[in-house]
Amino acid sequence: MKKVNKVSASLITASLLAIPFIQSADTALADNMKHQQVQKGNHITNTHKEMKSPFTINESAWDRSSLVFSEENINSDGIFSIVKNGEDSQAMQGEVIYEVFWAEKGNPKEGEIVDTGVIEELMPGETQVLTYTPEQLKSGNYMFKAYQRPNHPGKGELWSESITVKETTDSNESIIPERPLDQFFNSNVTEGTATFTVPDGMDPVEMSFTSYVYPDGVVPGEDGKPYEGQTAYDNITKVYEPGTHTINVDLPENGYFQTDLYLGAEIENLTEDGHPIEKIIDADYGFNN
Repeated sequence: MKKVNKVSASLITASLLAIPFIQSADTALADNMKHQQVQKGNHITNTHKEMKSPFTINESAWDRSSLVFSEENINSDGIFSIVKNGEDSQAMQGEVIYEVFWAEKGNPKEGEIVDTGVIEELMPGETQVLTYTPEQLKSGNYMFKAYQRPNHPGKGELWSESITVKETTDSNESIIPERPLDQFFNSNVTEGTATFTVPDGMDPVEMSFTSYVYPDGVVPGEDGKPYEGQTAYDNITKVYEPGTHTINVDLPENGYFQTDLYLGAEIENLTEDGHPIEKIIDADYGFNN
């Protein structure tokens, strides 16, 4: 019986001694599998990192458009400026904004923003009119500022020329000529030359300057009479803006003549009273031989 027990004890002892070797083998196998999985995972991750989407778009690239200002001015509604995408440029791939700067005096760039707007996508050579039309356009200096498309190689912005708006009056009253008209128009008529001034603020006025010949055998008096029977020899009729003007008419080569400056259209033949008193401005008469 003791011998049997000894054998059993030996078997148990051998089994116990084998357990660490089994655990070591299992642990090594597990570590090896884990290492392979990590390497496989790293390979998959690296593969994803190297892949690039075929739909990736570089949105920061310049679209090769280039804006310029070509004209600016004042109209009946306000001010405007024309912006153009260059002839050699590419089509704009998006909109950009513009701003309107104003300064009462000096450089508008140092003034304030009074309006903003949008410049649409322009094709090469295409233009757009930028406007500023407030209810009341203040006097002062204005400039339009526009922005180029992103990543333009220049400064990224551009300025129009300065637009100067002068103060206007709200008065609708027009200046009406007052007698004596030669003083009102500060006129002078000497033979075939007339000089006169249309006052500032007066509406354009129609005037005529005519040289007349007397009937054969008539000798005029000191006041140029008689008027009756005088006929037009040369004439100029025109509408004159405010300012000083000098005009000339031809005179007859021989005989008596009279030259009259007056308001309105030409009067070819004079009556006994000559020109209406409310129209005649200035006159002269003489003799050529």
